[in-house]
Amino acid sequence: MKMINKITTNFLYVIKKLITRYGEHSVSAYSAQMAFFLMLSIFPFFIFLFTILGRFSIDSGIFVQFLESFFPKEVQKVILNFINDYVLVRDNSIISASIIGTILSASKGIRALMISLNMAYNIRESRKFIVVKLLDMIYTVLIVFGIVIILALPNIGIEMYNFINKYISIKWELFELYSQIKTIILPLTLIVLMSLIYMYVPNVKLKLKDVIWGTLFSIIGWSFMSYFFTMFINDFSNYKVIYGSLATVIILMFWLYFSSMILIVGGEINSIIKEKNEI
Repeated sequence: MKMINKITTNFLYVIKKLITRYGEHSVSAYSAQMAFFLMLSIFPFFIFLFTILGRFSIDSGIFVQFLESFFPKEVQKVILNFINDYVLVRDNSIISASIIGTILSASKGIRALMISLNMAYNIRESRKFIVVKLLDMIYTVLIVFGIVIILALPNIGIEMYNFINKYISIKWELFELYSQIKTIILPLTLIVLMSLIYMYVPNVKLKLKDVIWGTLFSIIGWSFMSYFFTMFINDFSNYKVIYGSLATVIILMFWLYFSSMILIVGGEINSIIKEKNEI
């Protein structure tokens, strides 16, 4: 009974602090800023992503399934049409432009996340401007490759084994073992990626134990948000009357906005729990 009361008290404490901080730390404003720059980078990212998956002979079907699971049908159509029209282009200049576009646009979104997480911990940015810009781009590249790994893990098959085996000798038994445990590796990889974001993006030294609750909140919260957001959009089509031909773009923007908000709120949860533990 005491344990239940303690958990309830801590939960109510976090909720109360979150409500206060939501306005004080301009969570909505920074979520909108992140969403805007993520919107600019999402289509170059698709070109970059599918190019990498294609070069490594990885079936892109897992990513298409991801789109079908979490995006409303109208957004799926726009994105999949874009992929079909432009992803298969092999012009290196276009691929290079997609990489540059992804890094420059998404790094500004990472910058907004960095500012909001610093605000969550009530610290100022002490790193030099050039250092911060370099960190923005480095984090962006690492996150992109992290997403590629997450998408590739469930779909690694004999083609990937043969490709790696050309350069590094791998026992077939190890590959069979991986095939049996890859369903566990996927969520663990996602947890590691999110934890690293929360640990190293803000200008404060954090350990894994300091960010685990915000990480779990972000992963679970994002999954539920995407599911119910998709249900809402698919069931209520009045938005087409308001936005017309821009409806799909607006829907995608809202999805990115709520996703960014959950990511920032996860950082706030980490800072609240850390602050409470230090009292």
